[in-house]
Amino acid sequence: MTQTYVAFRASDRLHRLTDGFIHRMRDGAREPEPRVVEQIMTTFIDEALDAFFLTPASYSGLGTTQRRLVRLASDTISKASGVVIGRSARKMDLKQNQAAAEYMDEIRFPGPQHAWWYVGFPIDAALAARGRGLAERCQEGHFQGAREDLVHYLRAVTDRALEWYFNKPIELLRFGPILRKVAAVGVDTTRKASYGVIGKVIPNLDDEQLLQSALYYRDMQVRH
Repeated sequence: MTQTYVAFRASDRLHRLTDGFIHRMRDGAREPEPRVVEQIMTTFIDEALDAFFLTPASYSGLGTTQRRLVRLASDTISKASGVVIGRSARKMDLKQNQAAAEYMDEIRFPGPQHAWWYVGFPIDAALAARGRGLAERCQEGHFQGAREDLVHYLRAVTDRALEWYFNKPIELLRFGPILRKVAAVGVDTTRKASYGVIGKVIPNLDDEQLLQSALYYRDMQVRH
């Protein structure tokens, strides 16, 4: 049964790092690999921020002030994530490395003919339909209420992303109270930064920018 994912194409570097780590953990690794875990997660965050923030900002033709807001949010999330990654990767034991490898495998899937790999998370049918319907309305020139709808859609996607990219691995890896607190601060910072930039940028888009944004985020939906 296929499902809709919000996904981006992983770079060759991210795929090689992740694939190698997964295979080593499954093939009897005898010790954890904190540097590799840190490399994977840092690369993943950079590519996710590019896919969700920086590329659509460029694609939609945002003005200087809007791009600055997007860059500021991206930098804030990157720093918050970096603290979580740096603190957690060094403390993970072999069993946690193995669990992390299985989690990484769960959030990736191949593109056509395995020509590339996606990294993504599932969304429910109603949310997927909302994103597709919004893009269709904009294509037909019906922009009334579309900005508010895009804000709601992107905030809902943000919540799903935080659930899959932060909360699930935190729960899976059974972090202690200190690391859980560090991670919780990172999640809260990321949500506030994401919600903030969405609320500041989207309502001020002109019709063409809104159309391009709606199309871009619709095209991040992948059936798998």
